[in-house]
Amino acid sequence: MGSSGMKKRRKAKTTQHGHPQHLEKVGTHSHDAAVHEQQLERSAVMDTMGLGNLGPTGKAVVWIIGALFFACAIAALLVLIVF
Repeated sequence: MGSSGMKKRRKAKTTQHGHPQHLEKVGTHSHDAAVHEQQLERSAVMDTMGLGNLGPTGKAVVWIIGALFFACAIAALLVLIVF
């Protein structure tokens, strides 16, 4: 009977380049997969708001209108606070 210090060391399985193969942990995504998933989420949000089929120009117009609305709301708040 051998002791635990006498066990043979197993070599790691190697790829064709001779380096051990390191696998990602279960449940982790690569950077590209995370970027793709974020893009899908943004697309789903735009579809939910009814803006999914708009082109870049339509989206820019919506952003400009939203920014103007936000600026007017801030200005109205300042007017109410001051007067």
